[in-house]
Amino acid sequence: MKMGIIAEDDSDVSVIKEITVSLLKPRRIGFKHFVGHGHGKLQRKCADWARILVSRGCPWIAVVHDLDKYNEISLRRKLTNAITPVRAHASVVLIPKREIEAWLLYDGGAIAAAFKETRRPRLPGDPESLVDPKKYLCDLIWRKYRKDYLNTVHNALIAKHIDVSLLRRSSSFAAHPTFVETIRNRLH
Repeated sequence: MKMGIIAEDDSDVSVIKEITVSLLKPRRIGFKHFVGHGHGKLQRKCADWARILVSRGCPWIAVVHDLDKYNEISLRRKLTNAITPVRAHASVVLIPKREIEAWLLYDGGAIAAAFKETRRPRLPGDPESLVDPKKYLCDLIWRKYRKDYLNTVHNALIAKHIDVSLLRRSSSFAAHPTFVETIRNRLH
């Protein structure tokens, strides 16, 4: 069985894969995905991509779209309406506040591990309140470790080490563990 992921870019896909694998352990699942390379194409192609993913053996669909400056209610409605007719076994629309990098800022230990450091960075109390989480993460890593941060490389590494119990504090993440539990129940 495979899970389909529709996201804005490859680093978002990598983050969702790593977190899903962590939530499913010890169970395993395959993944297929489509990437919009930005929000416009993702919104236009979401329904078609979901249909293709289901036809290719992905009964579970996750759509990941950064909130950026969108109205969350309108965006969620639009994306949900796009995937509902596909009739996947289960689907979820995940809208990280501003950017998915906010999720990565919930676990200093994961950031340290991704950069092979022992010192954990001090993190903001509410990462989802940051206006530009990606820039914040970039600046934080430079200040703490004097290393360059590349979201295309480091997001997956951070997500691989993330303690999901810390991430559960994120309101925009809350639907994902429930969605993954649905997958787990079908894998038995």
